[in-house]
Amino acid sequence: MIKKIILGTTLFFLASTMTPAFAKVESTDADTAKTITSLKAKLKTRFRSEPSSIKESLLPNVFEVMYGTEVIYVSNDGKYFLAGDMIDLDTRENLSEVAKQSVRKEIMDKQDNKPVTFKAKDEKHVLQVFTDIDCPYCAKLHREVPELNAKGITVEYLMFPRAGIGSGSFKKAVSMWCADDNLQAMTDAKERKPIADKTCDNPIEAQYLLGQEVGVTGTPALVTETGRLIPGYMPADKLAAALDAE
Repeated sequence: MIKKIILGTTLFFLASTMTPAFAKVESTDADTAKTITSLKAKLKTRFRSEPSSIKESLLPNVFEVMYGTEVIYVSNDGKYFLAGDMIDLDTRENLSEVAKQSVRKEIMDKQDNKPVTFKAKDEKHVLQVFTDIDCPYCAKLHREVPELNAKGITVEYLMFPRAGIGSGSFKKAVSMWCADDNLQAMTDAKERKPIADKTCDNPIEAQYLLGQEVGVTGTPALVTETGRLIPGYMPADKLAAALDAE
């Protein structure tokens, strides 16, 4: 919701001209706390919801504001904001993504996700994968799960039926999760083999909503242990190297 509001709002972020809102001033902890309180009130009025968090950014007099995993930057007087990534030009590090990773990891860690787990014997990493039964690239990734397991990567599947709750893909996901052997049912479904229709208490809707909360827009979507979101398919060798580098 907040993303739609942000994208629909005209941006007037004039940092390059060093307007008074961005002129560097010295501040105390008391000043910062007062500014955060003021910004919370202004943003709640503007966006009709209170931000998840507000803290000083590395840019003087600009605050980092989180709405779930959405990040915006707001001037200390609440007059200007920027929706976009903040990049450290020296290190090329995406500071906005670092902020999102932290929040995404917190969200993922506190959930009882009930994943379908393909566990590595000698586990080095745990990779959470939002997947869709009918997604071709999800099937391609699934064929490489044995290779990922051999490299010490446990794969935890969370369902994200792209067509939405109640769709055909959603119902297949429920049947897979409710199967007596849901690992085999997952493999069969990925290979377009029929699986028995089944229903039971299941987490498919909760997993789909979780995916939306952490910024999943397509499948496969890979979430690492640090909270990094990798959109799309990645070959097993490159994926293992990326996880080892974190």
